Amino acid sequence: MSYNHGLERKKFEACQRALRRKYQQAGMPEPDIQALHQLDLREFLDERRHREHTLPLSEAGATASGRSEGGSRYMWIEEIGDPALAGRLKALPEEDLEIITLYVIDDYSQTEIAASLGITKQAISKRICALKTSPKKI
Repeated sequence: MSYNHGLERKKFEACQRALRRKYQQAGMPEPDIQALHQLDLREFLDERRHREHTLPLSEAGATASGRSEGGSRYMWIEEIGDPALAGRLKALPEEDLEIITLYVIDDYSQTEIAASLGITKQAISKRICALKTSPKKI
């Protein structure tokens, strides 16, 4: 999904304001607070550069079947130590597997998943909730 720098920067600054208040309440000197802010800002900007110069799997060579040169899109299921759980995951519909993969493995937000699948965020939220709350389904 595309990276919205303005939105991410706004979230970052809100988090930094909260941290600044905590640090001030704890009695940390202002130069130390500023140094931590600069360190966090460098980390934030490094992450932005990384996201701008890295293609998601879907744009970097995956085929329509969900396979890339590296193998199955759902290879992570094979790494699960519980064979029963792995079997239940394999039995899920591909759309549910894709949602789980995007949400847990690829770390997409519900909004990003909804946009990539062309359905509403509420539908994604309900599907994730259903997958989480019905262990027999998984």
